[in-house]
Amino acid sequence: KREISNFDYLMYLNTLAGRSYNDYMQYPVFPWVLADYHSETLNLTNPHTFRDLSKPMGAQTVERKHKFIQRFNEVEKNLSAQCHYCTHYSSAIIVASYLVRMEPFTQTFCSLQGGSFDVADRMFHSVKSTWESASRDNMSDVRELTPEFFYLPEFLTNANHFELG
Repeated sequence: KREISNFDYLMYLNTLAGRSYNDYMQYPVFPWVLADYHSETLNLTNPHTFRDLSKPMGAQTVERKHKFIQRFNEVEKNLSAQCHYCTHYSSAIIVASYLVRMEPFTQTFCSLQGGSFDVADRMFHSVKSTWESASRDNMSDVRELTPEFFYLPEFLTNANHFELG
């Protein structure tokens, strides 16, 4: 009925699920919406511009979906715990890595990394490469986004001049 925004609706769902800004392990989760991070201009009439929200991150491509199914079936043969995804779509380290350029997330990230920043190449530095990792390239990456991607562009800048490598 368009009585509330999509953002408010997603925040409401997160609240109902017990997610809160106060707990990095249960931080609000927002989905990737765009799938086109290479075009100079987005064509909003092209369905390929958008992520297929009917599928989890592990099934955004046919090849990736089949790899996860194959892994699931191989685990069954070995009689260990079956799962499609051995990682989670959100965690304290995912939240802190996205928001590392802002306090208190900087200190949280360093604390989770043993007291210092991670190797620069492994830190969040590109929305495009993170999308490619989570949707296509990395079988141990199915992460979603935090709400800040939709209202706080400042989290993408290093205003505090942290030495991130």
